[in-house]
Amino acid sequence: MLRLDGAGRAFGRRPVFSGLDLEVPPGTRLLLAGGNGAGKTTLLRCLAGTLALSTGRATIAGQSAGTPAARRLVGVALAPEQTLYGRLSGHDNLMLVARMRLPTRQAAAAVARVEDELAISEYARTPAQRCSAGMRARISVARALLGDPPVLLLDEPGRSLDAATRALFWAALDRRPGLTCVLASHLESDRARCDQTLPMPVRR
Repeated sequence: MLRLDGAGRAFGRRPVFSGLDLEVPPGTRLLLAGGNGAGKTTLLRCLAGTLALSTGRATIAGQSAGTPAARRLVGVALAPEQTLYGRLSGHDNLMLVARMRLPTRQAAAAVARVEDELAISEYARTPAQRCSAGMRARISVARALLGDPPVLLLDEPGRSLDAATRALFWAALDRRPGLTCVLASHLESDRARCDQTLPMPVRR
């Protein structure tokens, strides 16, 4: 489902990661592990197509990362507090994306489903800028799940979530057994829920 061949990314002369070869089969959960500055977020951005690799290639289901064909296969939740429209409610943020991904008749049902899965409904009409960090994180993950993409890329999804909400998050993933998920996390509880771990940084 997801493949990296000789992948590397540098900022100027500083390599973040290099020589990374990796294959993630469909339905696999891969944890990116490592301290701050290890390159986890950079790798996720390269897979999402928002940042280009310096060397090598990344593909999703055979499509080059960042191409329209690859983007359609990926749900992304990176830096939730920066990517939501603050003046829009959580519900409207979700509907905006749902209408871009799904036929009109399916959009409302898809939004209702993820709002229920992540217990967003009670605060769905609150402007995102007035929501807590935890609620914004829930909305960001819910948005990534809209349309059931086959690949999910998540940057520290549990960072702002309490234990009960993390349980809701993992339950939502469990209901999607074919989902390929790559997530960066410092939480041991997340490591235990993943099939593979990639220690970072990788420099070869």
